[in-house]
Amino acid sequence: MKTALSALLSLVLTQIALAQPAVPAAPHTEIISSPSLSFMPPHDMVDRVMSEDPTVLRAGAMLKSAQAEARGREAGPHEFTAHGEYVTRATNLEGRLDEWTAGISRGIRLPGKAQADGKIGAYGIAVAENGFGDARHQAATLLKTLWLGWVMAEAEDRLAQDEVAGYERQQKAAARSRQLGQSATLQVEQVEAALAQARAAAALSMQSREDARMTLRRTFPSLTLPPAPPAMPEPAPPPGEWTEWRNAVLDDNHEIKMARSEADRRTWLARRASLDKFADPTLDLRTFQERSGHETGFGIGFSMPIGGALRSAAEDQAAAEATAASVAAHKALRDVEIVADRDVILARQGLQAWQQSQAAAASSRQMTARMQRAYELGDQGLTELLIAQRQDFDVRRGELRARGAAHGAVLQLMIDAHRIWSLGDE
Repeated sequence: MKTALSALLSLVLTQIALAQPAVPAAPHTEIISSPSLSFMPPHDMVDRVMSEDPTVLRAGAMLKSAQAEARGREAGPHEFTAHGEYVTRATNLEGRLDEWTAGISRGIRLPGKAQADGKIGAYGIAVAENGFGDARHQAATLLKTLWLGWVMAEAEDRLAQDEVAGYERQQKAAARSRQLGQSATLQVEQVEAALAQARAAAALSMQSREDARMTLRRTFPSLTLPPAPPAMPEPAPPPGEWTEWRNAVLDDNHEIKMARSEADRRTWLARRASLDKFADPTLDLRTFQERSGHETGFGIGFSMPIGGALRSAAEDQAAAEATAASVAAHKALRDVEIVADRDVILARQGLQAWQQSQAAAASSRQMTARMQRAYELGDQGLTELLIAQRQDFDVRRGELRARGAAHGAVLQLMIDAHRIWSLGDE
Protein backbone atom coordinates (compact mmCIF):
# COMPACT_ATOMS: atom_id res chain seq x y z
CA MET A 1 0.00 0.00 0.00
CA LYS A 2 2.85 2.39 0.92
CA THR A 3 4.57 1.70 -2.42
CA ALA A 4 1.41 2.47 -4.34
CA LEU A 5 0.91 5.75 -2.45
CA SER A 6 4.54 6.76 -3.09
CA ALA A 7 4.17 6.05 -6.80
CA LEU A 8 0.93 8.04 -6.93
CA LEU A 9 2.52 11.00 -5.09
CA SER A 10 5.51 10.94 -7.45
CA LEU A 11 3.19 10.95 -10.45
CA VAL A 12 1.21 13.91 -9.08
CA LEU A 13 4.35 15.93 -8.38
CA THR A 14 5.65 15.19 -11.88
CA GLN A 15 2.42 16.39 -13.48
CA ILE A 16 2.51 19.58 -11.37
CA ALA A 17 6.07 20.27 -12.45
CA LEU A 18 5.18 19.74 -16.10
CA ALA A 19 2.22 22.10 -15.78
CA GLN A 20 4.41 24.99 -14.60
CA PRO A 21 5.86 27.25 -17.31
CA ALA A 22 9.57 26.90 -17.74
CA VAL A 23 11.56 29.85 -16.43
CA PRO A 24 14.86 30.61 -18.15
CA ALA A 25 17.84 30.20 -15.91
CA ALA A 26 19.94 33.22 -15.07
CA PRO A 27 22.16 34.05 -18.01
CA HIS A 28 25.89 33.62 -17.64
CA THR A 29 27.74 36.88 -17.24
CA GLU A 30 31.40 37.13 -18.15
CA ILE A 31 33.33 40.14 -16.92
CA ILE A 32 34.87 41.99 -19.85
CA SER A 33 37.29 44.86 -19.29
CA SER A 34 37.16 47.37 -22.12
CA PRO A 35 37.41 51.17 -22.41
CA SER A 36 34.28 51.02 -24.55
CA LEU A 37 32.29 49.85 -21.52
CA SER A 38 33.69 52.43 -19.11
CA PHE A 39 31.39 55.25 -20.25
CA MET A 40 28.30 53.09 -20.82
CA PRO A 41 25.57 52.69 -18.16
CA PRO A 42 26.32 50.23 -15.32
CA HIS A 43 25.39 46.58 -15.84
CA ASP A 44 22.49 46.55 -13.35
CA MET A 45 20.89 49.57 -15.01
CA VAL A 46 21.29 48.05 -18.47
CA ASP A 47 19.73 44.78 -17.33
CA ARG A 48 16.75 46.63 -15.84
CA VAL A 49 16.02 48.85 -18.82
CA MET A 50 16.33 45.90 -21.21
CA SER A 51 13.83 43.90 -19.16
CA GLU A 52 11.38 46.82 -19.45
CA ASP A 53 11.76 47.18 -23.21
CA PRO A 54 8.43 46.58 -25.02
CA THR A 55 10.01 44.19 -27.51
CA VAL A 56 11.47 42.12 -24.67
CA LEU A 57 8.15 42.13 -22.81
CA ARG A 58 6.38 40.96 -25.95
CA ALA A 59 8.94 38.19 -26.44
CA GLY A 60 8.42 37.10 -22.82
CA ALA A 61 4.68 36.90 -23.42
CA MET A 62 5.27 34.87 -26.58
CA LEU A 63 7.46 32.49 -24.58
CA LYS A 64 4.64 31.92 -22.10
CA SER A 65 2.31 31.35 -25.05
CA ALA A 66 4.67 28.72 -26.49
CA GLN A 67 4.90 26.99 -23.12
CA ALA A 68 1.11 26.90 -22.87
CA GLU A 69 0.86 25.54 -26.43
CA ALA A 70 3.37 22.81 -25.57
CA ARG A 71 1.28 21.78 -22.56
CA GLY A 72 -1.80 21.70 -24.76
CA ARG A 73 -0.08 19.51 -27.38
CA GLU A 74 1.18 17.22 -24.64
CA ALA A 75 -2.40 16.79 -23.41
CA GLY A 76 -3.62 16.09 -26.94
CA PRO A 77 -6.50 17.43 -29.03
CA HIS A 78 -9.15 15.03 -27.73
CA GLU A 79 -11.42 15.39 -24.71
CA PHE A 80 -14.20 13.29 -23.21
CA THR A 81 -17.62 14.21 -24.52
CA ALA A 82 -20.75 13.35 -22.55
CA HIS A 83 -24.00 13.00 -24.43
CA GLY A 84 -27.56 11.91 -23.65
CA GLU A 85 -31.15 12.03 -24.76
CA TYR A 86 -34.53 11.73 -23.06
CA VAL A 87 -37.74 10.92 -24.94
CA THR A 88 -41.27 10.37 -23.73
CA ARG A 89 -43.81 8.81 -26.09
CA ALA A 90 -47.29 7.33 -25.92
CA THR A 91 -48.69 4.17 -27.50
CA ASN A 92 -52.25 2.83 -27.73
CA LEU A 93 -51.25 -0.48 -26.09
CA GLU A 94 -48.71 0.51 -23.43
CA GLY A 95 -49.57 4.10 -22.71
CA ARG A 96 -46.82 6.65 -22.05
CA LEU A 97 -43.25 5.33 -22.15
CA ASP A 98 -40.06 7.02 -20.88
CA GLU A 99 -36.91 6.33 -22.85
CA TRP A 100 -33.37 7.72 -22.58
CA THR A 101 -29.83 7.17 -23.70
CA ALA A 102 -26.57 8.34 -22.08
CA GLY A 103 -22.96 7.92 -23.06
CA ILE A 104 -19.43 9.20 -23.20
CA SER A 105 -17.02 9.37 -26.13
CA ARG A 106 -13.41 10.30 -26.70
CA GLY A 107 -10.99 10.40 -29.63
CA ILE A 108 -7.78 8.37 -29.43
CA ARG A 109 -4.48 9.56 -30.90
CA LEU A 110 -2.96 6.99 -33.19
CA PRO A 111 0.63 5.82 -32.54
CA GLY A 112 3.29 8.40 -33.37
CA LYS A 113 1.06 11.45 -33.07
CA ALA A 114 1.73 12.02 -29.37
CA GLN A 115 5.47 11.97 -30.00
CA ALA A 116 5.07 14.43 -32.87
CA ASP A 117 2.96 16.75 -30.72
CA GLY A 118 5.59 16.64 -27.98
CA LYS A 119 8.37 17.52 -30.43
CA ILE A 120 6.33 20.35 -31.96
CA GLY A 121 5.72 21.83 -28.52
CA ALA A 122 9.37 21.48 -27.44
CA TYR A 123 10.69 23.12 -30.60
CA GLY A 124 8.05 25.84 -30.29
CA ILE A 125 9.43 26.65 -26.83
CA ALA A 126 12.97 26.68 -28.27
CA VAL A 127 11.88 29.15 -30.94
CA ALA A 128 10.27 31.42 -28.34
CA GLU A 129 13.26 31.19 -25.97
CA ASN A 130 15.64 32.23 -28.71
CA GLY A 131 13.19 34.92 -29.76
CA PHE A 132 13.33 36.22 -26.19
CA GLY A 133 17.12 36.19 -26.29
CA ASP A 134 17.15 37.94 -29.65
CA ALA A 135 14.78 40.62 -28.31
CA ARG A 136 17.22 41.31 -25.47
CA HIS A 137 20.00 41.45 -28.03
CA GLN A 138 18.10 44.00 -30.11
CA ALA A 139 17.31 46.06 -27.01
CA ALA A 140 21.01 46.07 -26.07
CA THR A 141 21.95 47.18 -29.57
CA LEU A 142 19.38 49.99 -29.46
CA LEU A 143 20.57 51.11 -26.04
CA LYS A 144 24.19 51.13 -27.23
CA THR A 145 23.29 53.13 -30.34
CA LEU A 146 21.19 55.75 -28.54
CA TRP A 147 23.56 56.14 -25.58
CA LEU A 148 26.58 56.49 -27.83
CA GLY A 149 24.65 58.90 -30.05
CA TRP A 150 23.83 61.05 -27.02
CA VAL A 151 27.44 61.05 -25.75
CA MET A 152 28.68 61.93 -29.25
CA ALA A 153 26.11 64.73 -29.61
CA GLU A 154 27.13 66.19 -26.25
CA ALA A 155 30.82 66.07 -27.19
CA GLU A 156 30.22 67.67 -30.60
CA ASP A 157 28.14 70.38 -28.95
CA ARG A 158 30.97 71.16 -26.52
CA LEU A 159 33.40 71.31 -29.42
CA ALA A 160 31.07 73.66 -31.31
CA GLN A 161 30.76 75.91 -28.25
CA ASP A 162 34.56 75.99 -27.94
CA GLU A 163 34.79 77.06 -31.56
CA VAL A 164 32.29 79.85 -30.98
CA ALA A 165 34.14 80.97 -27.85
CA GLY A 166 37.43 81.09 -29.76
CA TYR A 167 35.98 83.23 -32.53
CA GLU A 168 34.31 85.51 -29.98
CA ARG A 169 37.65 86.16 -28.30
CA GLN A 170 39.21 86.83 -31.69
CA GLN A 171 36.35 89.13 -32.67
CA LYS A 172 36.80 91.19 -29.52
CA ALA A 173 40.53 91.41 -30.14
CA ALA A 174 39.98 92.48 -33.77
CA ALA A 175 37.42 95.09 -32.77
CA ARG A 176 39.83 96.47 -30.16
CA SER A 177 42.63 96.58 -32.75
CA ARG A 178 40.39 98.52 -35.13
CA GLN A 179 39.60 101.04 -32.44
CA LEU A 180 43.31 101.50 -31.91
CA GLY A 181 43.85 101.78 -35.66
CA GLN A 182 45.93 98.59 -35.79
CA SER A 183 43.62 96.58 -38.06
CA ALA A 184 41.26 97.24 -40.92
CA THR A 185 37.49 96.88 -40.97
CA LEU A 186 37.84 94.01 -43.44
CA GLN A 187 39.66 91.94 -40.84
CA VAL A 188 36.89 92.49 -38.31
CA GLU A 189 34.30 91.46 -40.88
CA GLN A 190 36.28 88.31 -41.66
CA VAL A 191 36.23 87.30 -37.99
CA GLU A 192 32.54 88.17 -37.66
CA ALA A 193 31.70 86.01 -40.68
CA ALA A 194 33.62 83.10 -39.19
CA LEU A 195 31.86 83.68 -35.87
CA ALA A 196 28.43 83.68 -37.52
CA GLN A 197 29.23 80.46 -39.31
CA ALA A 198 30.42 78.86 -36.05
CA ARG A 199 27.27 79.99 -34.23
CA ALA A 200 25.09 78.45 -36.95
CA ALA A 201 26.97 75.15 -36.63
CA ALA A 202 26.65 75.36 -32.83
CA ALA A 203 22.89 75.82 -33.11
CA LEU A 204 22.65 72.67 -35.22
CA SER A 205 24.84 70.73 -32.80
CA MET A 206 22.66 71.86 -29.89
CA GLN A 207 19.60 70.69 -31.80
CA SER A 208 21.22 67.28 -32.35
CA ARG A 209 22.16 67.08 -28.65
CA GLU A 210 18.62 67.81 -27.46
CA ASP A 211 17.16 65.36 -29.96
CA ALA A 212 19.57 62.60 -28.91
CA ARG A 213 18.82 63.18 -25.21
CA MET A 214 15.06 63.21 -25.83
CA THR A 215 15.15 60.02 -27.91
CA LEU A 216 17.21 58.21 -25.31
CA ARG A 217 14.91 59.22 -22.48
CA ARG A 218 11.71 58.40 -24.35
CA THR A 219 12.97 55.03 -25.53
CA PHE A 220 14.26 53.99 -22.08
CA PRO A 221 12.22 55.97 -19.52
CA SER A 222 13.81 54.31 -16.47
CA LEU A 223 17.35 55.03 -17.65
CA THR A 224 19.07 57.52 -15.35
CA LEU A 225 21.28 59.97 -17.21
CA PRO A 226 24.30 61.34 -15.33
CA PRO A 227 24.41 65.08 -14.52
CA ALA A 228 27.29 65.51 -16.96
CA PRO A 229 27.78 63.37 -20.06
CA PRO A 230 30.66 60.88 -19.71
CA ALA A 231 33.85 61.42 -21.67
CA MET A 232 34.89 58.81 -24.20
CA PRO A 233 38.30 57.34 -23.43
CA GLU A 234 40.70 56.20 -26.09
CA PRO A 235 39.25 53.04 -27.69
CA ALA A 236 41.12 49.75 -27.59
CA PRO A 237 40.64 46.30 -29.13
CA PRO A 238 38.54 43.84 -27.10
CA PRO A 239 40.55 41.31 -25.07
CA GLY A 240 41.57 38.22 -27.02
CA GLU A 241 42.04 37.44 -30.67
CA TRP A 242 39.81 38.73 -33.46
CA THR A 243 39.16 35.15 -34.61
CA GLU A 244 37.86 34.23 -31.17
CA TRP A 245 35.35 37.08 -31.27
CA ARG A 246 34.17 36.13 -34.75
CA ASN A 247 33.65 32.53 -33.65
CA ALA A 248 31.80 33.72 -30.54
CA VAL A 249 29.31 35.61 -32.71
CA LEU A 250 28.63 32.42 -34.69
CA ASP A 251 28.64 30.00 -31.76
CA ASP A 252 26.16 31.91 -29.61
CA ASN A 253 23.64 33.45 -31.95
CA HIS A 254 19.92 33.47 -31.25
CA GLU A 255 18.95 34.10 -34.87
CA ILE A 256 20.66 30.89 -36.02
CA LYS A 257 19.22 28.86 -33.14
CA MET A 258 15.76 30.30 -33.65
CA ALA A 259 15.82 29.54 -37.38
CA ARG A 260 17.04 25.99 -36.78
CA SER A 261 14.42 25.38 -34.10
CA GLU A 262 11.73 26.73 -36.41
CA ALA A 263 12.96 24.40 -39.17
CA ASP A 264 12.77 21.44 -36.78
CA ARG A 265 9.32 22.49 -35.62
CA ARG A 266 8.11 22.72 -39.22
CA THR A 267 9.61 19.31 -39.95
CA TRP A 268 7.62 17.75 -37.13
CA LEU A 269 4.51 19.66 -38.19
CA ALA A 270 4.91 18.11 -41.64
CA ARG A 271 5.31 14.68 -40.05
CA ARG A 272 2.21 15.30 -37.94
CA ALA A 273 0.25 16.30 -41.05
CA SER A 274 1.39 13.09 -42.74
CA LEU A 275 0.17 11.07 -39.76
CA ASP A 276 -3.13 12.96 -39.86
CA LYS A 277 -3.91 11.42 -43.23
CA PHE A 278 -5.25 8.61 -41.05
CA ALA A 279 -7.72 10.32 -38.76
CA ASP A 280 -8.00 9.50 -35.08
CA PRO A 281 -10.86 7.13 -34.22
CA THR A 282 -13.50 8.00 -31.66
CA LEU A 283 -14.85 5.42 -29.19
CA ASP A 284 -18.34 5.83 -27.78
CA LEU A 285 -19.69 4.08 -24.70
CA ARG A 286 -23.41 4.33 -24.18
CA THR A 287 -26.27 2.91 -22.15
CA PHE A 288 -29.96 3.18 -22.76
CA GLN A 289 -33.46 2.46 -21.48
CA GLU A 290 -36.50 1.89 -23.68
CA ARG A 291 -40.17 1.23 -23.00
CA SER A 292 -39.96 2.66 -19.44
CA GLY A 293 -37.34 0.17 -18.36
CA HIS A 294 -38.66 -2.96 -20.04
CA GLU A 295 -35.59 -2.84 -22.30
CA THR A 296 -32.11 -1.72 -21.18
CA GLY A 297 -28.73 -2.15 -22.75
CA PHE A 298 -25.10 -1.12 -23.14
CA GLY A 299 -23.25 -0.46 -26.36
CA ILE A 300 -19.90 0.53 -27.83
CA GLY A 301 -19.67 2.83 -30.85
CA PHE A 302 -16.82 3.56 -33.21
CA SER A 303 -16.34 6.36 -35.74
CA MET A 304 -13.43 7.53 -37.88
CA PRO A 305 -13.28 10.21 -40.59
CA ILE A 306 -12.13 9.02 -43.97
CA GLY A 307 -9.27 11.19 -45.17
CA GLY A 308 -9.40 12.73 -48.59
CA ALA A 309 -8.18 15.69 -50.60
CA LEU A 310 -8.27 18.09 -47.64
CA ARG A 311 -5.85 16.07 -45.53
CA SER A 312 -3.60 15.43 -48.50
CA ALA A 313 -3.45 19.15 -49.24
CA ALA A 314 -2.63 19.90 -45.58
CA GLU A 315 0.24 17.40 -45.76
CA ASP A 316 1.63 19.04 -48.91
CA GLN A 317 1.32 22.48 -47.37
CA ALA A 318 3.16 21.45 -44.19
CA ALA A 319 5.91 19.76 -46.22
CA ALA A 320 6.41 22.91 -48.31
CA GLU A 321 6.55 25.09 -45.20
CA ALA A 322 9.14 22.74 -43.68
CA THR A 323 11.28 23.11 -46.79
CA ALA A 324 10.95 26.89 -46.66
CA ALA A 325 11.95 26.92 -42.97
CA SER A 326 15.00 24.78 -43.73
CA VAL A 327 16.07 27.21 -46.45
CA ALA A 328 15.53 30.10 -44.03
CA ALA A 329 17.78 28.39 -41.46
CA HIS A 330 20.58 28.08 -44.02
CA LYS A 331 20.11 31.73 -44.97
CA ALA A 332 20.21 32.78 -41.31
CA LEU A 333 23.58 31.06 -40.92
CA ARG A 334 24.92 32.85 -44.00
CA ASP A 335 23.59 36.20 -42.82
CA VAL A 336 25.14 35.81 -39.38
CA GLU A 337 28.48 34.83 -40.94
CA ILE A 338 28.34 38.14 -42.81
CA VAL A 339 27.50 39.95 -39.55
CA ALA A 340 30.39 38.25 -37.72
CA ASP A 341 32.88 39.15 -40.45
CA ARG A 342 31.54 42.69 -40.68
CA ASP A 343 31.72 43.18 -36.90
CA VAL A 344 35.40 42.26 -36.88
CA ILE A 345 36.16 44.39 -39.95
CA LEU A 346 34.38 47.45 -38.55
CA ALA A 347 36.01 47.10 -35.13
CA ARG A 348 39.51 46.52 -36.46
CA GLN A 349 39.38 49.16 -39.20
CA GLY A 350 37.53 51.58 -36.95
CA LEU A 351 40.37 51.46 -34.44
CA GLN A 352 42.91 52.04 -37.19
CA ALA A 353 40.87 54.95 -38.59
CA TRP A 354 40.70 56.53 -35.12
CA GLN A 355 44.46 56.20 -34.70
CA GLN A 356 44.99 58.02 -37.98
CA SER A 357 42.45 60.68 -36.97
CA GLN A 358 44.20 61.10 -33.62
CA ALA A 359 47.54 61.63 -35.35
CA ALA A 360 45.94 64.13 -37.72
CA ALA A 361 44.39 66.02 -34.80
CA ALA A 362 47.75 66.22 -33.01
CA SER A 363 49.43 67.58 -36.15
CA SER A 364 46.60 70.03 -36.70
CA ARG A 365 46.90 71.40 -33.16
CA GLN A 366 50.61 71.99 -33.61
CA MET A 367 50.14 73.67 -36.98
CA THR A 368 47.37 75.93 -35.65
CA ALA A 369 49.49 76.92 -32.68
CA ARG A 370 52.36 77.88 -35.03
CA MET A 371 49.96 79.83 -37.25
CA GLN A 372 48.69 81.70 -34.19
CA ARG A 373 52.23 82.67 -33.16
CA ALA A 374 53.08 83.67 -36.74
CA TYR A 375 49.96 85.86 -36.89
CA GLU A 376 50.82 87.53 -33.60
CA LEU A 377 54.33 88.25 -34.95
CA GLY A 378 52.93 89.59 -38.20
CA ASP A 379 54.35 86.81 -40.36
CA GLN A 380 50.90 85.46 -41.38
CA GLY A 381 47.66 87.21 -42.29
CA LEU A 382 44.27 86.84 -40.62
CA THR A 383 42.79 84.95 -43.57
CA GLU A 384 45.39 82.20 -43.30
CA LEU A 385 44.84 81.97 -39.53
CA LEU A 386 41.06 81.67 -39.89
CA ILE A 387 41.44 78.94 -42.49
CA ALA A 388 43.85 77.05 -40.22
CA GLN A 389 41.50 77.37 -37.23
CA ARG A 390 38.51 76.18 -39.24
CA GLN A 391 40.49 73.20 -40.52
CA ASP A 392 41.66 72.42 -36.99
CA PHE A 393 38.11 72.26 -35.68
CA ASP A 394 37.11 70.06 -38.63
CA VAL A 395 39.98 67.70 -37.87
CA ARG A 396 39.08 67.61 -34.17
CA ARG A 397 35.49 66.93 -35.10
CA GLY A 398 36.64 64.10 -37.38
CA GLU A 399 38.74 62.61 -34.56
CA LEU A 400 35.74 62.73 -32.23
CA ARG A 401 33.52 60.95 -34.74
CA ALA A 402 36.20 58.35 -35.48
CA ARG A 403 36.56 57.76 -31.73
CA GLY A 404 32.82 57.26 -31.36
CA ALA A 405 32.67 54.97 -34.40
CA ALA A 406 35.49 52.83 -33.02
CA HIS A 407 33.78 52.50 -29.63
CA GLY A 408 30.49 51.67 -31.33
CA ALA A 409 32.08 48.96 -33.48
CA VAL A 410 33.84 47.36 -30.50
CA LEU A 411 30.63 47.45 -28.44
CA GLN A 412 28.62 45.93 -31.29
CA LEU A 413 31.13 43.10 -31.60
CA MET A 414 30.86 42.37 -27.87
CA ILE A 415 27.07 42.56 -27.99
CA ASP A 416 26.80 40.23 -30.99
CA ALA A 417 29.17 37.80 -29.25
CA HIS A 418 26.91 37.90 -26.15
CA ARG A 419 29.88 38.61 -23.91
CA ILE A 420 28.44 41.61 -22.03
CA TRP A 421 25.20 42.67 -20.31
CA SER A 422 23.96 39.13 -19.54
CA LEU A 423 23.34 38.39 -23.20
CA GLY A 424 24.80 34.88 -23.02
CA ASP A 425 22.70 31.77 -23.35
CA GLU A 426 20.38 30.80 -20.54
